[in-house]
Amino acid sequence: MFLSVRIMGLPEPLVEFRREALWTHLEPIRQLNEYARPASEEPLPAELVDDVIGPGVAFLCHAADLHDFGRWATDVHAQQGSWGPLRQVYPGGTAPLQAAAFAAAVAGDKALAHRIAGAVIAQEENPREARDFRSELGRVAPQ
Repeated sequence: MFLSVRIMGLPEPLVEFRREALWTHLEPIRQLNEYARPASEEPLPAELVDDVIGPGVAFLCHAADLHDFGRWATDVHAQQGSWGPLRQVYPGGTAPLQAAAFAAAVAGDKALAHRIAGAVIAQEENPREARDFRSELGRVAPQ
């Protein structure tokens, strides 16, 4: 199961992959081998469900607004794709910074959006990814 938190209110993307979301798969705090595996027709053990609900709800409810989302995405980038108990937050690379820039743009803070965009451009090694990001951000926060 994947959990996704994305920015609403953006125009439809023109590129194949626009990076405006953070997502993760649920992992139990304890390892899966700690739980008896039920047959496919049996319900999941209640303790396994309880083990993944806490981090999952925390992930879905972490950001209260666009500014919180932007700070969170920047933190995920700084921690190389980790957040709290969730050690694999997607997408990777500069994508969390891209999401932070979109959050700032939608919040109306164009100066912050373009400062974050500068960091994306400086760090992004894929020219197509950088070009796609600039064109999409320019639709939301024109210079």
